[in-house]
Amino acid sequence: MPLRPVREIMTRSAIARCAPDESVGDACRKMDEGCCGSVLVCEGDRLVGIFTERDLVRRVVAKGKDPARTRLRDVMTIDPVTIGPDQPVREAIRIMDEGSFRYLPVVEEGKVVGIVSARDLPYEEIGRMARMLELEHSLAERIW
Repeated sequence: MPLRPVREIMTRSAIARCAPDESVGDACRKMDEGCCGSVLVCEGDRLVGIFTERDLVRRVVAKGKDPARTRLRDVMTIDPVTIGPDQPVREAIRIMDEGSFRYLPVVEEGKVVGIVSARDLPYEEIGRMARMLELEHSLAERIW
């Protein structure tokens, strides 16, 4: 089976986006409307960050910040790791596993063209990679 490109599994439409000066509350409303767990934070077409449910819990709620007054620029993950649409799906799996990411923005020529969610990853490909991922985890644990 040839290596499938990320573009075959990524979500292209209904990507939730916000500007850095929008509030956390605005981002949460967009996530709710889009039934998704992340918002890409963009200045024009340029990706500058990502804000996820995990960020909401750890950087806003746990710190007692007001979502209506907290700006995304203050709590987003800056310059998130990205992948290109022509990269193989297995590379997306490796990146997401290594970084413990549930969302991976897809960028082409500096513009966001999609996003890969952990839900998008094909189980059969994860299964084929299981032994390699397990080995990487084992090696990482020895280093630490």
